[in-house]
Amino acid sequence: MDAGDTEQVRSLLVELAQVPDPRALKGRRFTLASLLALAVCAMTPAGNDSLTAAAEWCQRATHQELAAFELPYNVFTGRFRVPSEKTLRRVLGLLDPAEVSAAGFAYLRPLLDQAARQPSSPRTPDGLTEREQRRAYRRAQQQDTPAPRRRALALDGKCLRGARRRDGSRVFVLSVVSHGDGITLASREIGAKTNEIPEFAPLLDQVDDTDLRGAVITVDALHAQRAHATYLVEQRGAHYLFTIKANQRKLARQLKDLPWKQIPVIHRDDADGHGRQEQRLVQVATVNNLLFPHARQVLRIQRKRRMPGMKRWRTETVYAITDLPAEQASAAEIASWARGHWTVENTVHWCRDVTFNEDKSQVRTANTPAVLAAIRDLVRGALTLAGHVNIAAARRTHTERPRVLALGCVSSRGTKKPSSAARTCGSS
Repeated sequence: MDAGDTEQVRSLLVELAQVPDPRALKGRRFTLASLLALAVCAMTPAGNDSLTAAAEWCQRATHQELAAFELPYNVFTGRFRVPSEKTLRRVLGLLDPAEVSAAGFAYLRPLLDQAARQPSSPRTPDGLTEREQRRAYRRAQQQDTPAPRRRALALDGKCLRGARRRDGSRVFVLSVVSHGDGITLASREIGAKTNEIPEFAPLLDQVDDTDLRGAVITVDALHAQRAHATYLVEQRGAHYLFTIKANQRKLARQLKDLPWKQIPVIHRDDADGHGRQEQRLVQVATVNNLLFPHARQVLRIQRKRRMPGMKRWRTETVYAITDLPAEQASAAEIASWARGHWTVENTVHWCRDVTFNEDKSQVRTANTPAVLAAIRDLVRGALTLAGHVNIAAARRTHTERPRVLALGCVSSRGTKKPSSAARTCGSS
């Protein structure tokens, strides 16, 4: 491990030291920041998708690699002590997933700010597979297209397959991610006796005003609630783009009855991908008296799909509303936000399920599944900000090295060491 890697790990320790430690002082051997940093670095290389593999990675790490994690040193053996799989499992199960997610975004924030100031193109296609070259080319094309004037954030929930609480209920995690890069700003585990709707405002309360004010929040039809619209516009100074379906019957009927035949199609998007042809036709109507707070524009999006060689199109009509007036949001921008909402599915959920094998995870109890989901989001975000096109390929390049911070930046808090309380020895 070179000096740059050491500084990156220390920067990660500084941010993870902000996670409250729920353990008693008696019997601690490892600091909580050290355990979390080891889990993050161990799960970065390909193949280390479980806590057992993470513990084995710690056992194989060299003396120089372990020195950066502030682990206790055994003077008799001349080696640093490393946690066992049982220790990692037990300690992670005690943590609050929201706190781990907040610490992860605090670490990614300076990397995200630097990427915004100095936009970097995807990694050179030299040496990449043909599939990765196509991804790099598509991403370069997207960067050349005019970007929307506002930042967009997607909010959606995910069931952690196989995870169960003591009462037998399934575990759901609600997250808010940015469009495009899929960086997770905050996440929150949903309680056993509630659902996603009451957790909407508490989740966004975890997001700083600088990230939320002026941004457009996209959600699915479940969160198309009047209280959510009021919260975003009046309390947080944000904007919304809500998909409307049958759960809002009166509003859906009102949108359907608008004179769409008299409204021209002002935006069209044709695409070929995933073995099919697609068309998206967008119509926009300005409104002022809808049964929904602050609504200013209504969208009618007709999605048409057909397989190559087929003549018949399969059509789906979707309605959406936003509080942004026409002079602040064009049809093309709104259409890009509506399509960009799928970032949370295509980039975040799919990557965790397939690339990190989250659906195959055998960790099913306590808070461990949700905490591991936050760690996977941190790893994916760091690799994405590094410019990697393919997360799976990026993990394979890190198989022999514990590097996680691919942009080579340090935290906004600098490289200072954690406080004395955070350096207290952790549990064995």
